[in-house]
Amino acid sequence: MDKNTHTKAELNFMSGGGEMGAYIRAYDWSSTSLGRPETWPQPLKLSLRLLLSTSHPMLIWWGKDLIQFYNDAYSLSLGSERHPSSIGQQGHICWAEIWTQIEPQITLVLEGRGHTWNENQLLSITRNGICEDMYWTYSYGPIDDPVAETGVGGVLVICTETTKQVLAEQKMKEAEARWRALFDQTPSFMCILHGPEHHFEYANRNYLEIVGKEDILGKTVLEVLPGVAAQGFITLLDEVYQSGKSYQGVAVPLNIDSTKTIYVDFIYQPIFAEEGRVTGIFVEGYDATDRILANESLREADRRKDEFLAMLAHELRNPLAPIRNVCEILTQSAQQDSKLLDIGNILNRQVSQMTHLLDDLLDISRISQDRIVLQREALNVTDLIKLTLESLQGAITAKNHTIHFTNYQHALFVNGDNTRLVQCLTNIVNNAIKYTSSGGKINISLSASADEAYITVSDNGCGISKNMQAKVFELFAQAKQTLDRSQGGLGIGLNIVHRLVQMHGGKVSVSSKGVDCGSTFKITLPRVEAPVNKTATFDSTENECKRVLVVNDNKDAADTMAEILKFRGHEVMVSYTAKHALEKVNSFDPQIILLDIGLPDMNGYQVAQNILSKNKKRLLVAITGYGQAEDVRKAKEVGFNFHFTKPVSITELNKVF
Repeated sequence: MDKNTHTKAELNFMSGGGEMGAYIRAYDWSSTSLGRPETWPQPLKLSLRLLLSTSHPMLIWWGKDLIQFYNDAYSLSLGSERHPSSIGQQGHICWAEIWTQIEPQITLVLEGRGHTWNENQLLSITRNGICEDMYWTYSYGPIDDPVAETGVGGVLVICTETTKQVLAEQKMKEAEARWRALFDQTPSFMCILHGPEHHFEYANRNYLEIVGKEDILGKTVLEVLPGVAAQGFITLLDEVYQSGKSYQGVAVPLNIDSTKTIYVDFIYQPIFAEEGRVTGIFVEGYDATDRILANESLREADRRKDEFLAMLAHELRNPLAPIRNVCEILTQSAQQDSKLLDIGNILNRQVSQMTHLLDDLLDISRISQDRIVLQREALNVTDLIKLTLESLQGAITAKNHTIHFTNYQHALFVNGDNTRLVQCLTNIVNNAIKYTSSGGKINISLSASADEAYITVSDNGCGISKNMQAKVFELFAQAKQTLDRSQGGLGIGLNIVHRLVQMHGGKVSVSSKGVDCGSTFKITLPRVEAPVNKTATFDSTENECKRVLVVNDNKDAADTMAEILKFRGHEVMVSYTAKHALEKVNSFDPQIILLDIGLPDMNGYQVAQNILSKNKKRLLVAITGYGQAEDVRKAKEVGFNFHFTKPVSITELNKVF
């Protein structure tokens, strides 16, 4: 460059401007079509003064050759290829690689046809040896010159390079597209709400399908779903937005319109700005309708199953009742006839086994649904074992087993349900009886620590393999059976024991050295103190003849029960209907009434209420095929003194007489 010297006054319009101002002042402009600076037209001088006085990137093209001027701010976007060599250069030479893109815009301005505006315009430009995709936001504006042919002497370029911003936005959009695609693929419904009015900022495909609308972005929840306000959802959104605390709903009914109700699991999660202020809410959830309806169907099926099992047990117990009664009659009347006595004992054992299976079937259903309510009291563990052995005496005698019971040195008490603990012991001892060959040995022992009582039942029977020991308490778990299934069983008894013992705060375990090596079961229960002032009482009228009324619409069951009671020396009357029973109550004046619940003309509860309304001193005994906890509770509420489930054993009857 030639450095021409000009007077300060003549070049005042070129003053300042930093590095580029110095370059412009030092440039030999006489070598261009512009000539010396002092001869330049006033519009150019004014525009150049503006260019050198601003920190915003600016460029000027002047005249037919489009001679270039630019400032320091503009130079930062140029590479070494163009800075500072493009000062005074013609535009088409400097910008040859993009000239086809920008030339039409320049021509439009120079011809006086207006100005241009381009936002984030892509231009591929070589910079520092690399061809880059660059983005610019720029305008081309006319610089008016009265002496110019079109009235426009040059083009003022005001620009900003936006490459970083555009690329960042593109990355954000790409990331947004990825998460939108991901959210659209997720099985949950999602949306993003913005601001205190809860405007939809985003909603995935599943959300749009649930609400049944497409054009929701930018609208408020209330605008899109006016019906949800009355259901409390807007209030919940307001609370989350104001408190900054998330909210979770499970199986919440949602009415999108008046024709359809769905159930949703969802969470409202507040979205926080950097300063901790809530700016929106992220909503995610699932349509739980199918699950809820399926659960309702399962509950309904379960209810019907329970009803069926209860009815099945009732119907099976009804014929068992007279069979058991006949067994008792045979064993009591055939004391001198050993063959008849054996027949009676066989029948009695089989009826007991059938009753045991029925009880297990019903109990596994009740326990699974937490419908067993324990009637707890302080119980002497020795008494529990004696009751168990008494109930199984027939089976023990039939297999000629030897039972050895080792009692503890002191009375041991546990807090439990007498019926359920006897049931547990009966299951375990009965298994020992079944799975031990005739003439076997069964040992039952009591021991204790300071806090626990231990009941151990061991036998020298068939034993349990190590593999089976790990799952012996599982439901329906059974060792491999032969085709004859000589030992029977449903594989649910030990599972019931396990669950009932757990309900008592205890545990049950098993050990065995293997097949044919016998088995040992151990029940552990928490100890309690002996009950205060609990002394044994004896009925001084145990052998006294009682007036007994037997009420049962099953003639066989009623008649055989009457025979048993008569054999024991009681005066007995029988009624097959409720009406006849109420008449006999007045004429016969029974002390004890054995009353069936399922009578055809009036149920047993109504009969009992009628009887007790006139005389509360009569002893009422409910005898029924329905033995669930609800049945027992209802019988006690009505006023029954005892509740027995068919078929009733002599042991149970002994509690009454």
